[in-house]
Amino acid sequence: MQRTTKLLANTMTAALCLGANIAHAEDENPWLLGSWGGQRATLAEKGLSFEVVATVDVLSDVAGGLHRRTATPAALDAVMTLDTGAAGLWQNGTLNVYLLGTAGADTNDNVGALQVASNIEAPNTFKVYEAWYEQRFFEDKFSVLVGLHDLNSEFYVTDLSGMFINSSFGNGQEIAQVGPSIFPTTAVAGRLRFAPTENTYLMGAVYDGVPGDPNDPYGTHIQFNRGDGVLTIGEIGVTGGAVGTAGPERYFKVAFGGWNQTQFDNMITGARGDNTGFYTVGEMDLWRGEDGRGLGIFGQLGFAQSDRTQTDFYGGGGLNWTGPFASRPADVFGVGYAQARNGADFLDANPGFENAETVVEVTYQIPVMAGVMVQPDLQYFINPGTDPTIDDAVVLGIRIQIAL
Repeated sequence: MQRTTKLLANTMTAALCLGANIAHAEDENPWLLGSWGGQRATLAEKGLSFEVVATVDVLSDVAGGLHRRTATPAALDAVMTLDTGAAGLWQNGTLNVYLLGTAGADTNDNVGALQVASNIEAPNTFKVYEAWYEQRFFEDKFSVLVGLHDLNSEFYVTDLSGMFINSSFGNGQEIAQVGPSIFPTTAVAGRLRFAPTENTYLMGAVYDGVPGDPNDPYGTHIQFNRGDGVLTIGEIGVTGGAVGTAGPERYFKVAFGGWNQTQFDNMITGARGDNTGFYTVGEMDLWRGEDGRGLGIFGQLGFAQSDRTQTDFYGGGGLNWTGPFASRPADVFGVGYAQARNGADFLDANPGFENAETVVEVTYQIPVMAGVMVQPDLQYFINPGTDPTIDDAVVLGIRIQIAL
């Protein structure tokens, strides 16, 4: 354990030194391979944009948990977006294709937690992750989207929590536990969105109740089986300002949502029936300078039915400090807290389990050059898996992300 801890500590120290001596990437050129001699701009004028991002996590369980080992989950994201109007076709349409490759060992084999230490760990495979078409109407006030769609790309989202590596800061454990259309497998969906004003929106979606093929996690599977049911979700929100920018109105977002799953295997009794949950998210800039430096906070609350699920309450939140050092205005420091609480019915059926699992994450993003980011990360798990036989765990590591 000492050797692993020393190696990771040296790696993070080197990353911090590298970041301290290389100027941060300019916003207009956020790719390692640059603008491809202006070809990116040329393609964008014709309506085609694309992004390829490679991410590797090196995360070691250095104390507690199940095993003192290091895991290296990795992901390759390739996204192509076509604006039909700019492409000379019809106006106000967007086609999106998202290819996803995942590989590497799972951190949770070492930790044994409900809330997974790496939000990119998944079976070793390559798949079509998203493939959808969106049509906008009435000056973009109304839109319709159909296709393979990641629920968490629009619902239950806070921008300021996006830097964190633990899975719960994407969406809470209370909804993640029921297997919705989120990473790493999505389902076919239909989504409607209405924005009556610049700062308000209302949206709803219907998803196939079982994403992919539960018996085959490899490759892309689209199937509609009897008994899958559907998952419906709706959200209403209010926003203001713009994320990460200074202005007369500081950025904020407040949203409320609810979901229902028509076919669900009760996690307490095993009986088949429906399942319902509710959530709220919020975030805001406390201050934001003209150079982009600033401090923001976010919060998440989620509730699920206690008589049908293990986690009946999730609560999370944290702060996001951009430019903690004046000489490094693009660095981001973050502290996050996430708790998944067992419901009373689950505890009655499983005597001896702890009431809740809690995770504290401390992380620091360092853009070392255009398209390259390193992120030292520390996570502390209290009551992993709410299993009293598993000691509190410490996960230490680093994320390396390259945008090509």
